[in-house]
Formats: sequence, structure tokens, C-alpha cells
Amino acid sequence: MSDAEVEYSVFKALIPLISGGHDDEYEKFAALSRGLRMLWSTLLLDGEVNNGGFNQFFFNSSGQFAVDAVEGFRLIGAEQHAQLTEEAIALFFKEAPKLRRFWRPRTLQGFSESYRHTQSGELDRRYYALADPSVLRVQYIRAQPSEFEVPD
Repeated sequence: MSDAEVEYSVFKALIPLISGGHDDEYEKFAALSRGLRMLWSTLLLDGEVNNGGFNQFFFNSSGQFAVDAVEGFRLIGAEQHAQLTEEAIALFFKEAPKLRRFWRPRTLQGFSESYRHTQSGELDRRYYALADPSVLRVQYIRAQPSEFEVPD
């Protein structure tokens, strides 16, 4: 398998195990191996941030995996990603009181408006400048295959 296939084949196998209901999504995730938690949380963060920045990541349910993504980045040696994510978490808690009014209605209009009231753009630019963490994820998967056995 190519590196891209390795990463996404494991991720695709996790989707039906974790997704489906936001109420128990985190509990299902927490029961996984360290490697699977790393893959899920860092891929979600990477995808959300590259699509719409940290504001999007925290607006969507993916934000619940932020601390796990920090741990996952550290596990694979992506220290800059981990540190930047920690900064984003701190900013999220600082800005949450003012952003809540835009996020709470869960509308596209509110989400779009929230971008005008966040300082996360600088963190986004710094994240985009980092190397793609995929290489480190795949290296870890290939070195620790037993951590990536998806439960039935």
C-alpha cells in the first residue's frame, strides 16, 4: 500500500466505529488503542484546519478531540503541531464567551460571522506553514502496526 492508502484505509475503517451519534462519539473513541486515537484526532484536526481553520475545527464536533490531537502529535514527534494546537485551545477558551453567540444557533450564517470575531487566523497561517504530519503518521503506523488493528 502507498503511504496515503495506509493512513486513509485505517481511518475509513474507524468511521463506522466512532461516527454516527455525537452523544457517544467520544466514548467510542476513548476505547481505542493509542495509535488509533492518534490517527483519528490528528487527521480530523488536520482536515478541519486545512479546510476552514481552527475556528472551523472548534465549531464542529471535531473540536472535542483537540487535547487528544495534541497528545497524538506528540506521539508521532510533531511537536510544532502539538504546540500550535495548544495555543489554539487556549485561544478557544479565551474567545468562547464571545463566539458562543455565533456558534450556538448552529447556522451557516452564525458560523461565517464568527470568523470576524476570532483571532485564530494567525494560528491558521502558522499551521499551514508546517510540514504535513501525514509522513510522521504513516511512519508511526508502519513502525507500530499492532496499535492499528481496528476492532470488529
